[in-house]
Amino acid sequence: MRSNYIEVLSNKVEIPIIQRDYVQGRTDSKTNKIRKDFLDALFDFVSHKLTDKNAQIELDFIYGFSEVESDNKTTFVPIDGQQRLTTLWLLYWFVSVKENVLENEINFLSNFLYETRHSTTEFFRNLIQFKPKFSHEKISQEIKNQSWYFETWDFDPSIQAMLIVLDDIELRYENFNTKDIWSAIGNSSCPFYFYKLDMDKVGLTDDLYIKMNSRGKPLTEFEYFKAGFAEIISDSKQRKRFEESIDGKWIDAVWHIILHSGSLTDEDDIALTVDNSFLNLFNFITSVISFKNELKDKNDNRYKNTVISAELLKTIYSDKENQNFLFDTLDAICKQEQEYPQFWSDLFYYNKDEFATSKTRLFFNHKDTNLLKRCLFSFADFRGFTLPEQILLLACLTNLKMPSNIFNDQIRVVRNLVVNSENELRETTLGNSFSEVEEFVLSGNLQVLKTFKTDQIEEEKEKDAYFKQALADKEILQKLEDSDILRGSISLLPLDNKVKNRANKFLEIFDETDFIQDFQTKINLLLSFGDYTQDDGSLTNLMTSKHRNIRSFLTTPGYNKSQFKTKTQTIVLACLDYFITNNGVAISQQIEDNFLEYTTNPKDWKYYFLKYSSFRENCNQGNFNWYSDSDYCIWKMKERQFNGYHWDPFLYELSKSNTKLEFENNYGSKLVFLLNRKKILISSIPNGFLFENGMTDRSLNTLLDELVSIGKIDNDCKFIISQNSNKLDTEDRIEKLQQTLNGIINGQND
Repeated sequence: MRSNYIEVLSNKVEIPIIQRDYVQGRTDSKTNKIRKDFLDALFDFVSHKLTDKNAQIELDFIYGFSEVESDNKTTFVPIDGQQRLTTLWLLYWFVSVKENVLENEINFLSNFLYETRHSTTEFFRNLIQFKPKFSHEKISQEIKNQSWYFETWDFDPSIQAMLIVLDDIELRYENFNTKDIWSAIGNSSCPFYFYKLDMDKVGLTDDLYIKMNSRGKPLTEFEYFKAGFAEIISDSKQRKRFEESIDGKWIDAVWHIILHSGSLTDEDDIALTVDNSFLNLFNFITSVISFKNELKDKNDNRYKNTVISAELLKTIYSDKENQNFLFDTLDAICKQEQEYPQFWSDLFYYNKDEFATSKTRLFFNHKDTNLLKRCLFSFADFRGFTLPEQILLLACLTNLKMPSNIFNDQIRVVRNLVVNSENELRETTLGNSFSEVEEFVLSGNLQVLKTFKTDQIEEEKEKDAYFKQALADKEILQKLEDSDILRGSISLLPLDNKVKNRANKFLEIFDETDFIQDFQTKINLLLSFGDYTQDDGSLTNLMTSKHRNIRSFLTTPGYNKSQFKTKTQTIVLACLDYFITNNGVAISQQIEDNFLEYTTNPKDWKYYFLKYSSFRENCNQGNFNWYSDSDYCIWKMKERQFNGYHWDPFLYELSKSNTKLEFENNYGSKLVFLLNRKKILISSIPNGFLFENGMTDRSLNTLLDELVSIGKIDNDCKFIISQNSNKLDTEDRIEKLQQTLNGIINGQND
């Protein structure tokens, strides 16, 4: 059907949600040329029309569907032709306000509606009412100066494109040779003709649109989502709720978060970022529903996103309860952003100096308190937004929907659980974890928590019971929980009448920063009070300066930490109690006093670890292996396996201080002593060191025989260390062997 532009707009014309943005105002070179050529053609034709009143111009086909509204009026929904229709509308609007055309002649302009974005829709509604004064500034600037123009519209690509086109129209109008263009284009004089094709009437499907749209910018996932999601919803009220909110308050809330995120660059397409961010949030909420209800597609795959899981999406949201979960969550986010934008910074913190009882410390590397923003930017990569973050965000969103008056305490419990349930958090049980946290926030009942680490769940119950009868201790214990070393797990300190003083002293002595920076001092302090170690299979762990190892060592015991209470906790408590009683004693003084006791006491393995820092060097995980029933037969492990680097720590210290001593390799080899081309191998034994021939021809190794003959080693080639009846050294074996070897090297055989 051949119709002119005004005839097309005699009924409503609505640019649908699925359409892409208006692009003819973009500033890239290709679009600049397209816009210039099109506007030049329009104005050239208008000039011709002024001399030939019968002149007409055809602007090709426009395709679309006709929809009958409740008042029996028809709305045309163009699928192809959006760019031409919009540019002509801008031309007609500009000429009408410039030439003060009567209202009854421009009523048709009100029939052109944009539904691609809520902001674009509002822009059109305001523009149709606007009567510019045409001051010396550009028309675009005059529009931007209006009170109804929102700052966020500067980031709507369609609106910005329209403003650029209006400036170009104004420029051409000012250079035109007449100021009565309306007479050539208005009313019955309208010369712009289209072939308007109703696709439904001729039996075409919307598949044709995909083919036609391939000529322009491909539709984004968000545009497909908006167009298709409403079709899933059968209830008219629910559908209306979605359609009014998706390009209204929901997307506006995301716009607000993104614009104030500080994460955008000049190169970012802000509108596309907002669209993708909304989809990330939608996919997170949908993923929660999918996990909670164990919903999978026919191939047993879980929900991923709106594209990969399109069929599963229909299954999920055919359920009205799931629709309401989504809608209510998004509504709650909108309310929070509008009424309480500082919600996240009031709830969470990272810097230890910002501790407050109303806040809970987070320990994520990204240092962002706004977990909602994290979801918006990162959920596209499931692992980019971690399971602990997802559970914490769900807890917060649950509270936004149904506020709890004890939520500050509840979110702290959830933090403690997710941080200390690293092995328990997995996709196979994630649905239960989501459901339990939801129910916990709604009810406050700790009994519903089952899928997290059992030890941590029990600790949370114990703390809850303790606070009911010792509320005064709550603040210091929360501060203890927020230590980067403990991260919510404080089972190291029993909940009794000593816990407050012990907690204060722990935070003083084992400050999270000092512990790592001055690790040798802190660990020697513990060692000065006794054996704090923990066995792990055949290995014994003595801790390292790595944060992860320290935290694992001092927090909730697991299956491989049976000595947590019998050794580690006992020593830590003894240390804390000593300094509570002896408040004026310095840490260095305690270590020194303990070490001086070895002057008269036997020198057990702790003595050597206290004296020689090399015993811990290159021991990345703190693992040692005592391979004999002796304090002195030890392997220092670089990691955990014997097929990796490992050394005898006594020999390791000797090799550091004598150039004549070296290891053949780093895999548990004996120490090589080279002197005058004679080679001796040295290894540790419970009561000293064993000397062995290291040469191919034993008869040539006269050094070994000489050492026996002068009594430096016995007839079995053993270098014997004096020990007491408990087989503990009464002299420093490293010092004694070093002195002996130096004497041999210097030719001093006495």
